[in-house]
Amino acid sequence: MKRLLDGWRTLYHGDNNYKMMDYRPRWYIFSASLAIISICGIAIVGFNLGIEFSGGSQFDAPVNNASVSVAEVRSAVEEAGVEVASAQEFADGARYLLRTEIVDDAKSAEIREILATELNTTIDEVGVSEVSSSWGTSVSRQAVIALIVFLVAVSVYLWWRYERKMAITSIAGLLHNLVFTAGIYAIVGFEVTPGTIIGMLTILGYSLYDTVVVFDKVDENTRNLLSQTKYSFKDGANLAVNQTLMRSVNTSIIGLLPVAGLLFVGAGVMGVGTLKDLALVLFVGMLTGGFSSLFLSTPLLIDMRNREPAIRAHNRKVEAKQAANPSNEPIVIASDDDLEDDEFEVNAEADDDRVLSGTSSGPRPGARPGARKQQRPGKKRKRR
Repeated sequence: MKRLLDGWRTLYHGDNNYKMMDYRPRWYIFSASLAIISICGIAIVGFNLGIEFSGGSQFDAPVNNASVSVAEVRSAVEEAGVEVASAQEFADGARYLLRTEIVDDAKSAEIREILATELNTTIDEVGVSEVSSSWGTSVSRQAVIALIVFLVAVSVYLWWRYERKMAITSIAGLLHNLVFTAGIYAIVGFEVTPGTIIGMLTILGYSLYDTVVVFDKVDENTRNLLSQTKYSFKDGANLAVNQTLMRSVNTSIIGLLPVAGLLFVGAGVMGVGTLKDLALVLFVGMLTGGFSSLFLSTPLLIDMRNREPAIRAHNRKVEAKQAANPSNEPIVIASDDDLEDDEFEVNAEADDDRVLSGTSSGPRPGARPGARKQQRPGKKRKRR
Protein backbone atom coordinates (compact mmCIF):
# COMPACT_ATOMS: atom_id res chain seq x y z
CA MET A 1 0.00 0.00 0.00
CA LYS A 2 2.83 2.39 0.85
CA ARG A 3 4.44 1.76 -2.53
CA LEU A 4 1.12 2.44 -4.23
CA LEU A 5 0.65 5.69 -2.32
CA ASP A 6 4.22 6.76 -3.08
CA GLY A 7 3.66 6.04 -6.76
CA TRP A 8 0.45 8.05 -6.80
CA ARG A 9 2.16 10.94 -4.98
CA THR A 10 4.97 10.92 -7.53
CA LEU A 11 2.49 10.85 -10.39
CA TYR A 12 0.39 13.63 -8.90
CA HIS A 13 3.36 15.98 -8.45
CA GLY A 14 4.68 15.26 -11.94
CA ASP A 15 7.95 13.72 -10.72
CA ASN A 16 7.42 10.49 -12.66
CA ASN A 17 9.89 9.37 -15.29
CA TYR A 18 8.25 6.28 -16.79
CA LYS A 19 9.76 4.98 -20.03
CA MET A 20 6.34 4.70 -21.68
CA MET A 21 7.53 5.47 -25.20
CA ASP A 22 9.89 2.48 -25.09
CA TYR A 23 6.79 0.27 -25.35
CA ARG A 24 5.40 1.77 -28.55
CA PRO A 25 4.81 -1.64 -30.24
CA ARG A 26 2.60 -2.65 -27.34
CA TRP A 27 0.53 0.53 -27.66
CA TYR A 28 0.18 -0.09 -31.40
CA ILE A 29 -1.01 -3.67 -30.83
CA PHE A 30 -3.52 -2.56 -28.21
CA SER A 31 -4.86 0.27 -30.40
CA ALA A 32 -5.07 -2.00 -33.44
CA SER A 33 -6.96 -4.60 -31.38
CA LEU A 34 -9.53 -2.01 -30.33
CA ALA A 35 -9.94 -0.85 -33.94
CA ILE A 36 -10.35 -4.41 -35.26
CA ILE A 37 -12.96 -5.27 -32.62
CA SER A 38 -14.84 -2.08 -33.45
CA ILE A 39 -14.79 -2.68 -37.20
CA CYS A 40 -15.99 -6.26 -36.72
CA GLY A 41 -18.80 -5.01 -34.48
CA ILE A 42 -19.90 -2.51 -37.11
CA ALA A 43 -19.69 -5.07 -39.94
CA ILE A 44 -21.32 -8.00 -38.13
CA VAL A 45 -23.79 -6.44 -35.71
CA GLY A 46 -24.47 -3.18 -37.52
CA PHE A 47 -26.12 -0.04 -36.20
CA ASN A 48 -29.55 0.13 -34.64
CA LEU A 49 -30.83 3.09 -36.63
CA GLY A 50 -33.51 5.20 -35.00
CA ILE A 51 -36.72 6.28 -36.64
CA GLU A 52 -35.05 9.51 -37.81
CA PHE A 53 -32.70 7.50 -40.02
CA SER A 54 -34.71 4.40 -40.92
CA GLY A 55 -38.14 6.00 -41.11
CA GLY A 56 -41.26 4.88 -39.24
CA SER A 57 -44.40 5.87 -37.41
CA GLN A 58 -44.60 7.77 -34.15
CA PHE A 59 -47.47 7.58 -31.64
CA ASP A 60 -47.94 9.76 -28.58
CA ALA A 61 -50.79 9.62 -26.10
CA PRO A 62 -51.74 11.17 -22.74
CA VAL A 63 -51.47 8.95 -19.68
CA ASN A 64 -54.72 8.77 -17.73
CA ASN A 65 -53.86 5.44 -16.11
CA ALA A 66 -50.71 5.89 -14.03
CA SER A 67 -50.63 2.21 -13.05
CA VAL A 68 -49.61 1.20 -16.59
CA SER A 69 -45.89 1.56 -17.28
CA VAL A 70 -44.34 2.42 -20.61
CA ALA A 71 -42.89 -1.10 -20.81
CA GLU A 72 -46.36 -2.62 -20.48
CA VAL A 73 -47.70 -0.37 -23.22
CA ARG A 74 -44.81 -1.38 -25.46
CA SER A 75 -45.52 -5.07 -24.88
CA ALA A 76 -49.19 -4.58 -25.73
CA VAL A 77 -48.31 -2.96 -29.06
CA GLU A 78 -45.72 -5.63 -29.92
CA GLU A 79 -48.28 -8.36 -29.23
CA ALA A 80 -50.24 -6.91 -32.15
CA GLY A 81 -47.34 -7.85 -34.45
CA VAL A 82 -45.72 -4.42 -34.68
CA GLU A 83 -42.01 -3.88 -34.00
CA VAL A 84 -41.48 -1.02 -31.54
CA ALA A 85 -38.18 0.77 -32.08
CA SER A 86 -38.37 2.82 -28.87
CA ALA A 87 -40.84 3.64 -26.12
CA GLN A 88 -40.36 6.43 -23.62
CA GLU A 89 -42.23 8.84 -21.42
CA PHE A 90 -42.02 12.62 -21.53
CA ALA A 91 -43.75 15.68 -20.09
CA ASP A 92 -42.94 14.36 -16.59
CA GLY A 93 -44.65 11.06 -17.32
CA ALA A 94 -47.87 12.68 -18.52
CA ARG A 95 -47.47 11.32 -22.06
CA TYR A 96 -45.98 8.19 -23.66
CA LEU A 97 -44.15 8.21 -26.99
CA LEU A 98 -43.73 5.07 -29.12
CA ARG A 99 -41.81 4.78 -32.36
CA THR A 100 -42.53 1.82 -34.62
CA GLU A 101 -41.77 0.60 -38.10
CA ILE A 102 -43.80 2.09 -40.94
CA VAL A 103 -47.36 0.77 -40.71
CA ASP A 104 -50.37 1.13 -42.97
CA ASP A 105 -53.60 2.91 -42.04
CA ALA A 106 -55.32 -0.23 -40.72
CA LYS A 107 -52.42 -1.16 -38.43
CA SER A 108 -52.08 2.48 -37.35
CA ALA A 109 -55.72 2.53 -36.28
CA GLU A 110 -55.22 -0.70 -34.36
CA ILE A 111 -52.22 0.72 -32.48
CA ARG A 112 -54.15 3.87 -31.60
CA GLU A 113 -56.96 1.75 -30.21
CA ILE A 114 -54.52 -0.29 -28.09
CA LEU A 115 -52.95 2.86 -26.66
CA ALA A 116 -56.34 4.37 -25.93
CA THR A 117 -57.41 1.24 -24.07
CA GLU A 118 -54.20 0.80 -22.08
CA LEU A 119 -53.88 4.47 -21.10
CA ASN A 120 -57.60 5.07 -20.47
CA THR A 121 -57.98 7.77 -23.11
CA THR A 122 -59.78 8.27 -26.42
CA ILE A 123 -58.54 7.44 -29.92
CA ASP A 124 -58.77 11.08 -30.92
CA GLU A 125 -56.26 12.03 -28.22
CA VAL A 126 -53.68 9.58 -29.60
CA GLY A 127 -51.48 11.43 -32.07
CA VAL A 128 -49.73 9.72 -34.98
CA SER A 129 -47.12 10.96 -37.43
CA GLU A 130 -44.77 9.45 -39.97
CA VAL A 131 -41.07 10.19 -40.28
CA SER A 132 -39.38 9.74 -43.63
CA SER A 133 -35.91 8.23 -43.82
CA SER A 134 -34.90 11.09 -46.11
CA TRP A 135 -34.68 13.34 -43.06
CA GLY A 136 -32.12 11.04 -41.47
CA THR A 137 -30.20 10.90 -44.74
CA SER A 138 -30.05 14.69 -44.79
CA VAL A 139 -28.82 14.78 -41.18
CA SER A 140 -26.14 12.17 -41.93
CA ARG A 141 -24.96 14.12 -44.96
CA GLN A 142 -24.65 17.32 -42.95
CA ALA A 143 -22.79 15.46 -40.19
CA VAL A 144 -20.28 14.05 -42.68
CA ILE A 145 -19.73 17.52 -44.15
CA ALA A 146 -19.20 18.95 -40.66
CA LEU A 147 -16.72 16.16 -39.87
CA ILE A 148 -14.71 16.79 -43.04
CA VAL A 149 -14.60 20.55 -42.44
CA PHE A 150 -13.52 19.96 -38.85
CA LEU A 151 -10.70 17.60 -39.82
CA VAL A 152 -9.44 19.95 -42.52
CA ALA A 153 -9.48 22.94 -40.17
CA VAL A 154 -7.67 20.97 -37.47
CA SER A 155 -5.03 19.74 -39.91
CA VAL A 156 -4.36 23.25 -41.23
CA TYR A 157 -4.04 24.71 -37.74
CA LEU A 158 -1.70 22.00 -36.45
CA TRP A 159 0.38 22.19 -39.62
CA TRP A 160 0.72 25.93 -39.20
CA ARG A 161 1.20 25.92 -35.42
CA TYR A 162 3.53 22.90 -35.15
CA GLU A 163 4.37 20.75 -38.18
CA ARG A 164 2.88 18.40 -40.77
CA LYS A 165 3.67 15.20 -38.86
CA MET A 166 1.85 16.43 -35.77
CA ALA A 167 -1.22 17.17 -37.89
CA ILE A 168 -1.15 13.67 -39.40
CA THR A 169 -0.77 11.86 -36.07
CA SER A 170 -3.48 14.01 -34.46
CA ILE A 171 -5.95 13.05 -37.21
CA ALA A 172 -4.96 9.40 -36.75
CA GLY A 173 -5.86 9.63 -33.06
CA LEU A 174 -9.19 11.30 -33.88
CA LEU A 175 -10.12 8.61 -36.40
CA HIS A 176 -9.21 5.90 -33.88
CA ASN A 177 -11.59 7.50 -31.36
CA LEU A 178 -14.41 7.67 -33.90
CA VAL A 179 -13.99 4.06 -35.02
CA PHE A 180 -13.81 2.68 -31.47
CA THR A 181 -16.80 4.72 -30.27
CA ALA A 182 -18.88 3.70 -33.26
CA GLY A 183 -17.92 0.06 -32.77
CA ILE A 184 -18.93 0.06 -29.11
CA TYR A 185 -22.20 1.73 -30.05
CA ALA A 186 -22.92 -0.99 -32.59
CA ILE A 187 -21.99 -3.83 -30.21
CA VAL A 188 -24.09 -2.46 -27.34
CA GLY A 189 -27.03 -1.96 -29.69
CA PHE A 190 -28.08 1.51 -28.60
CA GLU A 191 -30.33 3.33 -31.02
CA VAL A 192 -28.58 5.78 -33.34
CA THR A 193 -30.31 9.15 -33.02
CA PRO A 194 -29.41 12.78 -33.84
CA GLY A 195 -28.04 12.93 -30.27
CA THR A 196 -25.55 10.24 -31.26
CA ILE A 197 -24.29 12.39 -34.12
CA ILE A 198 -23.97 15.39 -31.82
CA GLY A 199 -22.01 13.28 -29.35
CA MET A 200 -19.65 12.08 -32.09
CA LEU A 201 -18.81 15.65 -33.06
CA THR A 202 -18.38 16.61 -29.40
CA ILE A 203 -15.76 13.97 -28.63
CA LEU A 204 -13.66 15.19 -31.55
CA GLY A 205 -13.11 18.51 -29.84
CA TYR A 206 -12.30 16.84 -26.52
CA SER A 207 -9.79 14.44 -28.05
CA LEU A 208 -8.13 17.23 -30.01
CA TYR A 209 -7.80 19.38 -26.88
CA ASP A 210 -5.89 16.65 -25.06
CA THR A 211 -3.67 15.97 -28.08
CA VAL A 212 -2.74 19.63 -28.48
CA VAL A 213 -1.76 19.83 -24.78
CA VAL A 214 0.63 16.89 -25.20
CA PHE A 215 2.05 18.09 -28.52
CA ASP A 216 2.64 21.58 -27.17
CA LYS A 217 4.85 20.07 -24.48
CA VAL A 218 6.59 17.85 -27.04
CA ASP A 219 7.33 20.91 -29.16
CA GLU A 220 8.71 22.76 -26.15
CA ASN A 221 10.96 19.88 -25.09
CA THR A 222 12.39 19.25 -28.58
CA ARG A 223 12.72 22.80 -29.84
CA ASN A 224 16.54 22.86 -29.59
CA LEU A 225 16.98 19.14 -30.09
CA LEU A 226 19.86 19.14 -32.58
CA SER A 227 21.95 21.63 -30.60
CA GLN A 228 22.75 19.08 -27.87
CA THR A 229 23.50 15.36 -27.46
CA LYS A 230 21.97 14.66 -24.03
CA TYR A 231 18.60 13.37 -25.19
CA SER A 232 16.84 12.19 -28.34
CA PHE A 233 13.45 13.11 -29.78
CA LYS A 234 11.98 10.02 -28.12
CA ASP A 235 13.34 11.15 -24.76
CA GLY A 236 11.85 14.62 -25.15
CA ALA A 237 8.48 13.21 -26.20
CA ASN A 238 8.53 10.67 -23.36
CA LEU A 239 9.22 13.48 -20.90
CA ALA A 240 6.28 15.43 -22.36
CA VAL A 241 3.98 12.44 -21.82
CA ASN A 242 5.16 12.17 -18.21
CA GLN A 243 4.64 15.88 -17.67
CA THR A 244 1.08 15.86 -19.05
CA LEU A 245 -0.01 12.43 -17.81
CA MET A 246 -1.59 13.61 -14.56
CA ARG A 247 -3.25 16.52 -16.32
CA SER A 248 -4.83 14.15 -18.83
CA VAL A 249 -5.97 11.83 -16.05
CA ASN A 250 -7.53 14.70 -14.08
CA THR A 251 -9.23 16.12 -17.16
CA SER A 252 -10.65 12.72 -18.10
CA ILE A 253 -11.94 12.03 -14.58
CA ILE A 254 -13.59 15.43 -14.23
CA GLY A 255 -15.17 15.09 -17.67
CA LEU A 256 -16.32 11.50 -17.15
CA LEU A 257 -18.03 12.04 -13.79
CA PRO A 258 -21.06 14.01 -15.08
CA VAL A 259 -21.26 11.86 -18.22
CA ALA A 260 -21.23 8.71 -16.08
CA GLY A 261 -24.07 10.23 -14.08
CA LEU A 262 -26.09 10.68 -17.27
CA LEU A 263 -25.35 7.15 -18.48
CA PHE A 264 -25.59 5.03 -15.35
CA VAL A 265 -27.98 7.07 -13.21
CA GLY A 266 -30.10 8.90 -15.76
CA ALA A 267 -30.42 6.12 -18.35
CA GLY A 268 -29.68 3.06 -16.20
CA VAL A 269 -31.40 3.77 -12.88
CA MET A 270 -34.04 6.35 -13.79
CA GLY A 271 -34.73 4.90 -17.22
CA VAL A 272 -34.55 8.19 -19.14
CA GLY A 273 -34.01 6.78 -22.61
CA THR A 274 -33.42 10.14 -24.24
CA LEU A 275 -30.07 10.46 -22.43
CA LYS A 276 -28.43 7.11 -23.07
CA ASP A 277 -27.55 7.66 -26.75
CA LEU A 278 -25.69 10.90 -26.07
CA ALA A 279 -24.20 9.70 -22.76
CA LEU A 280 -22.70 6.49 -24.19
CA VAL A 281 -20.99 8.33 -27.04
CA LEU A 282 -19.50 10.92 -24.69
CA PHE A 283 -18.41 8.33 -22.12
CA VAL A 284 -16.58 6.08 -24.59
CA GLY A 285 -15.16 8.97 -26.61
CA MET A 286 -13.78 10.83 -23.61
CA LEU A 287 -12.36 7.61 -22.13
CA THR A 288 -10.42 6.77 -25.30
CA GLY A 289 -9.55 10.38 -26.15
CA GLY A 290 -6.95 10.66 -23.41
CA PHE A 291 -5.47 7.27 -24.29
CA SER A 292 -5.08 8.00 -28.00
CA SER A 293 -3.40 11.37 -27.46
CA LEU A 294 -0.79 9.88 -25.10
CA PHE A 295 -0.30 6.35 -26.39
CA LEU A 296 -1.17 6.51 -30.08
CA SER A 297 -0.61 9.97 -31.54
CA THR A 298 2.63 10.58 -29.61
CA PRO A 299 4.23 7.19 -30.45
CA LEU A 300 3.28 7.67 -34.10
CA LEU A 301 4.91 11.11 -34.03
CA ILE A 302 8.11 9.62 -32.57
CA ASP A 303 8.38 6.94 -35.25
CA MET A 304 7.66 9.43 -38.04
CA ARG A 305 10.27 11.89 -36.78
CA ASN A 306 12.83 9.11 -36.27
CA ARG A 307 12.68 8.44 -40.03
CA GLU A 308 14.20 11.86 -40.77
CA PRO A 309 17.92 11.69 -41.62
CA ALA A 310 18.85 14.51 -39.23
CA ILE A 311 16.97 12.87 -36.35
CA ARG A 312 18.53 9.47 -37.12
CA ALA A 313 22.03 10.97 -37.05
CA HIS A 314 21.23 12.79 -33.82
CA ASN A 315 19.90 9.61 -32.23
CA ARG A 316 23.15 7.81 -33.03
CA LYS A 317 25.14 10.56 -31.29
CA VAL A 318 22.90 10.41 -28.24
CA GLU A 319 23.09 6.61 -28.07
CA ALA A 320 26.87 6.69 -28.35
CA LYS A 321 27.16 9.27 -25.58
CA GLN A 322 24.73 7.41 -23.32
CA ALA A 323 26.62 4.16 -23.92
CA ALA A 324 29.90 5.82 -22.94
CA ASN A 325 28.42 7.53 -19.86
CA PRO A 326 25.38 5.56 -18.67
CA SER A 327 23.20 7.37 -16.15
CA ASN A 328 19.86 6.60 -14.55
CA GLU A 329 19.14 10.23 -13.68
CA PRO A 330 15.91 11.67 -15.12
CA ILE A 331 16.23 13.94 -18.13
CA VAL A 332 15.89 17.64 -17.32
CA ILE A 333 15.34 19.92 -20.31
CA ALA A 334 15.91 23.62 -19.76
CA SER A 335 15.66 26.49 -22.22
CA ASP A 336 18.67 28.53 -23.28
CA ASP A 337 17.35 31.61 -21.48
CA ASP A 338 17.13 29.68 -18.21
CA LEU A 339 20.71 28.48 -18.58
CA GLU A 340 22.00 31.99 -19.34
CA ASP A 341 20.09 33.45 -16.40
CA ASP A 342 21.53 30.83 -14.03
CA GLU A 343 25.08 31.47 -15.24
CA PHE A 344 24.66 35.22 -14.86
CA GLU A 345 23.26 34.89 -11.34
CA VAL A 346 26.15 32.62 -10.31
CA ASN A 347 28.71 35.11 -11.70
CA ALA A 348 26.94 38.00 -9.99
CA GLU A 349 26.98 36.23 -6.63
CA ALA A 350 30.70 35.43 -7.07
CA ASP A 351 31.44 39.14 -7.75
CA ASP A 352 29.50 40.15 -4.65
CA ASP A 353 31.44 37.63 -2.57
CA ARG A 354 34.72 39.10 -3.77
CA VAL A 355 33.55 42.61 -2.90
CA LEU A 356 32.48 41.57 0.62
CA SER A 357 35.76 39.73 1.28
CA GLY A 358 37.88 42.63 0.02
CA THR A 359 39.52 40.59 -2.71
CA SER A 360 38.23 42.71 -5.58
CA SER A 361 39.96 46.00 -4.74
CA GLY A 362 42.21 45.68 -7.73
CA PRO A 363 41.80 44.47 -11.29
CA ARG A 364 41.86 40.76 -11.94
CA PRO A 365 45.05 39.29 -13.38
CA GLY A 366 45.04 39.63 -17.16
CA ALA A 367 42.22 42.18 -17.17
CA ARG A 368 42.49 45.35 -19.19
CA PRO A 369 42.99 48.51 -17.07
CA GLY A 370 39.66 50.17 -16.41
CA ALA A 371 37.70 47.24 -17.78
CA ARG A 372 34.49 46.48 -15.92
CA LYS A 373 32.07 43.58 -16.18
CA GLN A 374 29.05 44.71 -18.18
CA GLN A 375 25.57 43.68 -17.22
CA ARG A 376 23.32 42.10 -19.78
CA PRO A 377 20.55 44.43 -20.89
CA GLY A 378 17.41 44.01 -18.84
CA LYS A 379 19.09 41.89 -16.16
CA LYS A 380 19.56 43.00 -12.57
CA ARG A 381 22.18 41.62 -10.30
CA LYS A 382 20.92 39.78 -7.27
CA ARG A 383 21.48 41.61 -3.98
CA ARG A 384 22.51 39.70 -0.96
